[in-house]
Amino acid sequence: QSWQGEPTALRGAVKGDFGTLLAGLEPAVAFPRVRYSRDGVALSVEDGHLNAEYAAQLDEDTMFNFRMDDEKAWVARLAGHDASLRVRGEGADLGQLSWDASQESTVEDVGDVRVEFNSERAYNLTVTRESLATVAGAELHARVRATNAGVTGLFALRRQLPRGAALTYTVENPVGVYELGRSTHIGRLSAPVAGGEAALRVEGDA
Repeated sequence: QSWQGEPTALRGAVKGDFGTLLAGLEPAVAFPRVRYSRDGVALSVEDGHLNAEYAAQLDEDTMFNFRMDDEKAWVARLAGHDASLRVRGEGADLGQLSWDASQESTVEDVGDVRVEFNSERAYNLTVTRESLATVAGAELHARVRATNAGVTGLFALRRQLPRGAALTYTVENPVGVYELGRSTHIGRLSAPVAGGEAALRVEGDA
């Protein structure tokens, strides 16, 4: 016969602690994942917990989803083509509610705009502009992100070279630090080689 279990359980039995021995003999059971769904309603068992879900298409672009487990923790999510809202709670206690939301749009002469915010009053506003301008034959791209901690901006110049090679230069400031001398500068030269790509990258401060 052979022993399978924690060595500490066996040592406890020698000392007369048979409760520890019996606990060490208990099998570790992993329940299989079970799921049943029909017409937007689903029931599932995961890690020994029962979950109930409901999903519905509200219109062409908007989807609603609600999920609750057997401990009354729930999540509701409303997602559309360019916006989403997620609310989390427990039972009917409105004091435990938390939420986060996001929205994306393209604004003429500004760029692609994404804003994220939540019940903790944290926010993230990102504006990305591709092909902002052409400088000495290189395309200038820009991305600016504003958060509670401050603003960070990234500017990138990319120039296409002969034979498929490309030269890229980027500069980005740390969040909330607006001194150019503390920004990160990255230069990258890439070229196609034998069906792949070879690249040289140089990074440093100003």
